[in-house]
Amino acid sequence: MFDYTYIDSDSKLDSQLEFWHSHDIISIAMDFEGEFNLHIYGEHLCLVQVFDGAAYFLIDPLNISEQALRRFLEDPAIEKVMFDCASDASLVRKQYGIILKNVHDVRLSAKLVGYEGNLTGLVERCLQIPAATGKKGNQTANWLTRPIKPNLIEYALSDVEHLFTIREVLAKEILAAGLQTKDVELQASAAVQKGPDRPGYEKLNGFRYLSNEQKVYLKWFFDARDMLARKLNQPAYRILDKRVLVDMAKKVPAGQAEFRSVVRHRDKRVEDDLVALLMVALEGATKELQR
Repeated sequence: MFDYTYIDSDSKLDSQLEFWHSHDIISIAMDFEGEFNLHIYGEHLCLVQVFDGAAYFLIDPLNISEQALRRFLEDPAIEKVMFDCASDASLVRKQYGIILKNVHDVRLSAKLVGYEGNLTGLVERCLQIPAATGKKGNQTANWLTRPIKPNLIEYALSDVEHLFTIREVLAKEILAAGLQTKDVELQASAAVQKGPDRPGYEKLNGFRYLSNEQKVYLKWFFDARDMLARKLNQPAYRILDKRVLVDMAKKVPAGQAEFRSVVRHRDKRVEDDLVALLMVALEGATKELQR
């Protein structure tokens, strides 16, 4: 079991940040847990776990303001050692407009020396200890629930437990391979956005194989589903499976009856609302293609 401090207010977070500054703690291990359209609509930062080399912390963003989170995550004086920071950086950028500052991503270092796996395997590789088991189920847990279950707390803190040691091991390997300059270059852009955010419909399986016309229909149908999911605060997949969206783009329903035959929902009111929105989307896509 981990001993940890729970930080659930702006004042507590600001005080901890000041403690690190005043005690010359310039590097922390950090990871996020989030909600990604599994239990409610949208993507949400749910937990920040931290290890400063001596103590563990759980930071609760559900009870902390954007301003306080920004002061912490954008602090250039505190290095954040992370594993595969890209999705975490994207999450806070989209939700808050926060740009992570001073990040060292051990996954980038690991790739330099030939490792392509996940954090569990990297722990085993660098520390020569058996990989942890039972983690997979926790990845789909509802991190919005409070209080957080003890097993989830253990899972979250275990992800920052070994990051400092991993960094040290990899640094020695990089030094031996003469790759220090390359590592420095990679770390400089670790949390930097690599390109514009792609709309969700472009990430669906099969999108790249659609014709230009089919892509237009998919965009409109996707947005119709998204609008209803947002209104009901439900994950979009509970409104309509993404595979159905692609199928409809390939073979566009001609009207309400055909839409109903492919978007059946157990809640008749949801089905009615969805069909109505899809009819509007059909008209919008048709007009766009006629321009």
